[in-house]
Amino acid sequence: MLPVLGALRPWADPAITSIGRLPMHVPIARADRRSLDGEWSFALYPHPDEVPEAALTGPRPAATIEVPGNWTMQGTGDVPHYTNVQMPFSGPPPRLPQRLPTGVHRRSVKLPAAWRRRQVVLHVAGAESVHAVYVNGAFAGYGTDSRLPSEYDVTAQLRPGANEIAIVVLRYSAHSYVEDQDQWWMAGLHRSVHLEARPLVHVADVRCTTDFEPATGAGSVRVVAEVAFVAQPRAGWSVRTTLRGPTGRAVGAPLTAAVPHAFEQPYIFGGHIVVAEWAVPGAAAWSAETPHLYEVQCELIDAKGAVADTVTQRVGVRRVCVQGRRLLVNGQPIWIFGVNRHDHHPDRGTAVTEADMRCDLMAMRAHNITAVRTSHYPNDSAFYALCDELGMYVVDEANIESHAYNVSLCDDPRYRPAFLERGARMVQRDRNHPSVILWSLGNESGYGANHTALAAWVREADPTRPLHYEGAIFHGDQVPEGAVRRAGTMANWVDGGLAASDIVCPMYPPIDAIRRYGDTGLGTRPLIMCEYSHAMGNSNGSLADYWQAITTTPGLQGGFIWEWMDHGLRRQLPDGSTRLAYGGDFGDAPHDGNFVADGLMSSDGVPHPAMREVAWVYRPVTVSLKGGGDDRRLEVRNRQSFVGLEGLAATWELWREDRMVRRGRLRVPKVPPRGAVQVPVPGGMPKPHGDVHLTVRWHSTHDQWFAPAGHLVAWDQLVLRQARAPRMPALPSGRSATGDAAGGRCSLDELLVLSVELALWRAAIDNDGYKLLPDLSERLGVGGQALNRWVAAGVHRLPADELVQHEVRRLVGADGHAARYHHRVVVPEALADLPRVGVRFALPGRFRALRWCGFGPHENYPDRRASAMFGVWEGEPDRQPYLVPQEFGLRTGVRWLECADPAAGQTVRIEALGSPLHISATHHRAEDLFAAANEADLVARDELVVHLDVAHRGLGTASCGPDVLPQYRLPAGEYGFAYSITLLQP
Repeated sequence: MLPVLGALRPWADPAITSIGRLPMHVPIARADRRSLDGEWSFALYPHPDEVPEAALTGPRPAATIEVPGNWTMQGTGDVPHYTNVQMPFSGPPPRLPQRLPTGVHRRSVKLPAAWRRRQVVLHVAGAESVHAVYVNGAFAGYGTDSRLPSEYDVTAQLRPGANEIAIVVLRYSAHSYVEDQDQWWMAGLHRSVHLEARPLVHVADVRCTTDFEPATGAGSVRVVAEVAFVAQPRAGWSVRTTLRGPTGRAVGAPLTAAVPHAFEQPYIFGGHIVVAEWAVPGAAAWSAETPHLYEVQCELIDAKGAVADTVTQRVGVRRVCVQGRRLLVNGQPIWIFGVNRHDHHPDRGTAVTEADMRCDLMAMRAHNITAVRTSHYPNDSAFYALCDELGMYVVDEANIESHAYNVSLCDDPRYRPAFLERGARMVQRDRNHPSVILWSLGNESGYGANHTALAAWVREADPTRPLHYEGAIFHGDQVPEGAVRRAGTMANWVDGGLAASDIVCPMYPPIDAIRRYGDTGLGTRPLIMCEYSHAMGNSNGSLADYWQAITTTPGLQGGFIWEWMDHGLRRQLPDGSTRLAYGGDFGDAPHDGNFVADGLMSSDGVPHPAMREVAWVYRPVTVSLKGGGDDRRLEVRNRQSFVGLEGLAATWELWREDRMVRRGRLRVPKVPPRGAVQVPVPGGMPKPHGDVHLTVRWHSTHDQWFAPAGHLVAWDQLVLRQARAPRMPALPSGRSATGDAAGGRCSLDELLVLSVELALWRAAIDNDGYKLLPDLSERLGVGGQALNRWVAAGVHRLPADELVQHEVRRLVGADGHAARYHHRVVVPEALADLPRVGVRFALPGRFRALRWCGFGPHENYPDRRASAMFGVWEGEPDRQPYLVPQEFGLRTGVRWLECADPAAGQTVRIEALGSPLHISATHHRAEDLFAAANEADLVARDELVVHLDVAHRGLGTASCGPDVLPQYRLPAGEYGFAYSITLLQP
């Protein structure tokens, strides 16, 4: 049994948040620090009651583990477990499972002799779920909150020579009920561990408060330094505080003040604190666009005038407030081009490095993402330092989510200390980071007295930042008995939860709902979606429709896409091969399957196709067409709030039909922040026939931290002339004889691996329905229903001709090298909203060189093609990009497609006759994609499968959010389309 804790059993008591833990403070880098990262000995026990005392000091086990790391990712036999809403074990709170895996981490450390007359502190940056610290077998402390650091004074437990450090981590605890986030349940010391020596009198905390007055450009900095006396407080100490600007030059003179001690005016003694304040005329204000940082240095000076301790902090001079239904930074409204981010690595789970964080931020900014919500817990302090330095807005979220008990724990007094500690300690640690613009009280934890108490504490401790909490908006305030207020209604958006949220921050609202909120003018708060556009698989439909509403409706400022990265974990199979796993793949039960794979990036950091749409809707500059006739001009609008467009260069191309006819550099005068200018349409107008498109691209002019010079930042394509839609040719009256191929060359029919056939089915995307877990939608209360309808009707298995009326006429050339097809399809009312209406056929796999005239270059769909541009593109067949195989690779508005085998000198050209078609060309048939549960199971056929669709259902976001909008669905009725297929060969 564990010493001290064995009888107390704090892991089973939600009211115990810590034992012997030091107060939280801002991150302080100290010179006398010994990292304990690396290899630790490790032993795993089924329950803390079964850990013998000898496990803390006796012979070490041979097994080792890497720290930082999760033991669930290091072959210990205890595996990751994925759930979304449900707990991994039965409740109710605070009941724990009989098996409670407990890991004992041990290592020896010999400390420098110079540390003997200092306070030695053990820093545990993150341990899941709870942990206890023992030094040389003696208990030193206990801590909760797996996403914030805990520190313990271990001076008394240390001895000369080698010291044995043991950290005992429990996988589950009573606090697991408030860490029930949509992610893998892991276990271990997933963040760094270190020892540090502090002087017996040292600077314990430095609280910096800044402000900026937009009208005058003046700033202010207030610094409160708190001094800790480990022994008896005494007089004679002082703190000298220096402020330096972004260039390193001092702002004013250093300020020195004596440190009060307890015997001075005891009745009104406010602590051992020293205050320094500066007015900063002409301050260089911090924003994500201009991340100017000042440096605060606090030197602790003893009675003899010697510097005993030095602490530095980097701060930003800025103001954040909500005013007139707008979130303002330095007096200016900002767009929230945001994304939700979890800590994730495919091999290390939640143990991410600073390099991982930087890589994430680089990819975000390369796709114009400028805001991050730390869903759903505080990140390592290194993340905020990077955001300060590089320029990202952050919503800092407390590690509070009780999803399985959503509306009960928020009013449970047993969990009140946990709510308060988790939120308060986050603020105490992160308060100096200028990147943090909003405090979030957690996620999906209902709304109750515990939130109200936390909100009051945060407002008092830090009145400089607004509050954010979706639960307050969804559940609203309590109403008198007999009154009705339904969760999630517009009434809640207007005045619900005012005590706990200064932002209307709904999850996955329909576009009409956010537009209605803005247009009514009701309420006093801006609307910023905390989650929207669920990126599960082939998703993010109508992203441009959201931003059309956001940018044209008052009171709307953007949101955070769910989410940044798939959470696939690399798993080695018995045969030595590896695959990316999701819920259930480790034998974990209960589980929520591939709901964990819902990111814009693959698990190993490859952008999904939807990232191009994200980059487009989040672009910092837009170009649109204004006026009509000869008076048409281009309007260039700067969407940034603090900088101009001087770092970008614009070029243009003029396309007529499938030819680029002119190009040049677009000359644009200075465009102020949030301003716009109009310039002439470049290139003049070509001859008056055919479609004419103008494409404008903006590239960076110099290297930036996220991309080299020449990086494509923004683009727009404008239709200068739209020709009349071509009429589909009349149906041919008959079918010609095929005949033999001339000169021994193969005919088109001989070439086809799969003959042309009607196609109504697509390999269901996650938004159509959860193919792996049919009951998941019912359990989660979300999810698309289209798949259920299609399967019930047999769309996935019956020949398409048995489901709809289909008439086809084919006219084949005399040499057999060309054919024209005319189709007429009538979809009955019972089958309205099909996946697609079109045909498919297959060519040999050697046809790998593709060239097409249509929208591209990247994958695009009817409701996700705002970022695609009309032109002539070329490439190879797309690879299936999603963890769970599904429909992919479509290109819309295609006029012709060429599939070539350069080695054989053969090209198959498909040309739309009449309206353009939606086309895909991949190495997979829909039935193979639908049957596969993991991308590793999918074997490409040695064929090129070509789909030609007259209509294709949009993507929507129904896996968690609105389904496909009506204008992107396929109604019942008649569909007609025609095309030709020609084999070109030597």
